[in-house]
Amino acid sequence: MTSASSGGSLIGKIGSYLQIVAKDPSSTAFVPLAEAYRQIGLLDDALEAARLGTRRLPHFSPGFSTMGRILGQMGRIDEAMSAYATALSIDRQSQSALVGQARLHLIRGERDLARNILTEAEGYHPDDEKIADMLVALDLPRPWRKIEQISQAQEPPPKQDALPAEPIPTATLAEIYAQQGLLEKAARVYEDILRQNPGNAKAGERLLQLQEALGGLTVTTTAAGAAEPEAQDLAEQAVAEEAPPEAPQASTPLQGAIKDQSPLAVLQRWLTAIKQGRANV
Repeated sequence: MTSASSGGSLIGKIGSYLQIVAKDPSSTAFVPLAEAYRQIGLLDDALEAARLGTRRLPHFSPGFSTMGRILGQMGRIDEAMSAYATALSIDRQSQSALVGQARLHLIRGERDLARNILTEAEGYHPDDEKIADMLVALDLPRPWRKIEQISQAQEPPPKQDALPAEPIPTATLAEIYAQQGLLEKAARVYEDILRQNPGNAKAGERLLQLQEALGGLTVTTTAAGAAEPEAQDLAEQAVAEEAPPEAPQASTPLQGAIKDQSPLAVLQRWLTAIKQGRANV
């Protein structure tokens, strides 16, 4: 009942103000008319009444304050700020313009600016309860801020998507690949092992076996450098014996053989030399 009677009262006031404005377009009654429209929720009508009134009375500060209040309720913050600034340029001590401007700064989260404006307004209107209440509210503690800061400090840092780690090259991993028939992957693992430990004779021998099984398709210089010392000597001897007499001498028989023959041929001769050496043991 109270809400209905209040709405009916506003409708009655709007009717009365419309009659006044119709008789005298330069009347200041456009301010309560626009305010009644705003309170009832007819914001477009309220804004139109305020604009018509301020065009008729461009030096009437309350008209621009009312326009600022309507624009603020419509969410048009920048335009509302401009309307309040016009009101204050006409009357620097306008309570409605100062309070309205402070509220807009609070909406923007600019508490310090709002406080400065309200402090200035309090100097002009020391007994104004609305200004005093707003200043008190600004100075009250905000425990949710501390709670938020504590919760943020306790929250673990967001987990970063870990990149898949490269498998550590081990003989076990290589043999797993070999058992699955992935001989090329197994050979690459042994190549990585030999890069980290060139003196690993077992890895070198196993790599040569894999290379032989693959038909020598993935020969690397690392595999050659990792052959067993005894097998390497036998291979060098075999290559040197087969070198033509007129070939220029190299610093070592192995280097000369590498210069004159493909890596695949050298590897095959190494394998032959290794087998012969084991047969003679």
